[in-house]
Amino acid sequence: MSKIPKLRFKEFSGKNEVYLFEDIFSFSTGKNIKQNEASPDFSIPCVRYGELYHMYGEVISKIINKTNLDKSELSFSKGNEILMPSAGEDPLDIGSASALIIKDVAIGRTINILRPLYENLYLQKYVSYYINEKLRKKISTLAKGSSISNVYNSDLKKLKIPLPTLEEQEKIASFLTSVDRKIEQLVKKETLLKDYKKGVMQKIFNQEIRFKADDGSDFCEWEEKYFKEVGEVISGGTPETDKLKYWNGDIQWFTPTEIKDKYIKFSKRTITTLGLQKSSAKILPIGTLLLTSRATIGDISIALHECTTNQGFQSIIVNDENINEFIYYWILENKKEFIRKSSGSTFLEINKTEINKIKIHLPSIEEQTKIANFLSVIDTKIEKTQKQLEQTKEFKKALLQQMFV
Repeated sequence: MSKIPKLRFKEFSGKNEVYLFEDIFSFSTGKNIKQNEASPDFSIPCVRYGELYHMYGEVISKIINKTNLDKSELSFSKGNEILMPSAGEDPLDIGSASALIIKDVAIGRTINILRPLYENLYLQKYVSYYINEKLRKKISTLAKGSSISNVYNSDLKKLKIPLPTLEEQEKIASFLTSVDRKIEQLVKKETLLKDYKKGVMQKIFNQEIRFKADDGSDFCEWEEKYFKEVGEVISGGTPETDKLKYWNGDIQWFTPTEIKDKYIKFSKRTITTLGLQKSSAKILPIGTLLLTSRATIGDISIALHECTTNQGFQSIIVNDENINEFIYYWILENKKEFIRKSSGSTFLEINKTEINKIKIHLPSIEEQTKIANFLSVIDTKIEKTQKQLEQTKEFKKALLQQMFV
């Protein structure tokens, strides 16, 4: 049996030959390396099964951990392995594959190791990408066990894989590796930007960094105020959920799980005017700071539409709408202060009274504006990077779906 992929490089044609795993792979497992026997500070490079879930992707080209065990107790790579975890809490984790292209790496226990039976039949990078895209769900269905699922080498032998020529495999794998490299670069850029923002915010709100007026003069000293002097704190509410006439109206109604980004427009659920009247929810104007106040405390977004919230919020209508972005950033930096003033046995919660008592240092309106504008520029760069990252991931996903049959 043979198959033709939907998308391929123009210089290639013909069908891919389908092989059983047992006809092209030899199977083995690694040897035990305990958690306390692996560290970046030890000497022998190693890969443990748990690391395959979180530290590595389709291709392992750089080893993170090392072990201090005697070489006689270890099983080493030849640089042509495909590694698959043989146990895990989530069966989908077991279906993942990583191509190990480095020699002399100690391979831990609970890892299924696939090596070539013949030379020049397949490229391990290509096979790794194929398994993750096309066989992961199939392998997860082979998992046995309740709390911990297991897939053994014997379970993998009857799986099938279509293989193009080695030259085409190399071109596909090379192209996908370049896409992965782009993803890694964007992830690194996003991390660096977030770290920079975190560091500069700390210095700004500790007043280690001060901005100057347009004419080069110094701004006045920051003034200490209570939150009750900055704005009005408003609680939320929920209409009765079994009254359909209270729901699916024109009024946005947010829950804490929706608070993820700086700005927020539309809620997953909406309420009617009657639902508003029959609950403690209140209409909040554009620019309101939606602050989560229970369970997860201190998450915050700026409302871009009039809206309401459930009772998991203590939202802040800032007295001067020109400074709401400054207050937004101040809360991000001082989230621990809100958590510290929370209380509760079942779950932590901060109430309106405690928020009103929190002290905040405020610069002049002009300096607040400069601070907010400066931090907004960083946020824009982070958002742009995140968008590029998401687009690149979607591009890779589309490639995988069409290049593999």
